[in-house]
Amino acid sequence: MASQIYISGFPPSYTRSQLRQIFVPFGKVESVHVLRDARGFFVGVVQMSSPDEVEHIFGAQQVFQVEGKHLDIWEPPETESAQR
Repeated sequence: MASQIYISGFPPSYTRSQLRQIFVPFGKVESVHVLRDARGFFVGVVQMSSPDEVEHIFGAQQVFQVEGKHLDIWEPPETESAQR
């Protein structure tokens, strides 16, 4: 399991700091970036300090919501070199 997660579904006005606060209860947040994908949708990239913290996020089975909207959270796909 990676120590990075991707998030979508948050409002475009949402800041990196606000996104960070969602994941602080699960461990040390190393970094947060907000990117725009090719279709114009915003995607958050949160780097936690360890894979165990990411496992805790998914294991909590918590429904993450921002301003009444459900957030989609997923792990980045493994690269070919990481699969070897």
